[in-house]
Amino acid sequence: MTTGIRLAKASPENITLPQLQDAILDAETLEQLFRDIQRCAVVDEVLLKGGAAVMASEKSVPLADAEQALREKQVTGVQIRYWYEGASWWDTLMHTPRGVRLIRIEHRSGG
Repeated sequence: MTTGIRLAKASPENITLPQLQDAILDAETLEQLFRDIQRCAVVDEVLLKGGAAVMASEKSVPLADAEQALREKQVTGVQIRYWYEGASWWDTLMHTPRGVRLIRIEHRSGG
């Protein structure tokens, strides 16, 4: 896991980990996610993932294009960075054998 890695000045008292969500989405839930983000959030950036550690797009693409590319399996995944209810969120959507996996994390500025 994190063998050999140390966090400087980290202790349970002064570290608050960001909220993280992990789920497998069916096609209907995936479609609803894109609609909800489109209607309720302020989208900052949408990036296409070409592989596990490779971005297929270096520039942001329209949300609708990312949804289509993901649905048609033209990309391995999509990362959507957006603001919702005063917080910055990053949703990473990746194809898996069981469906599209959503990893959602809240990004906080400052410390």
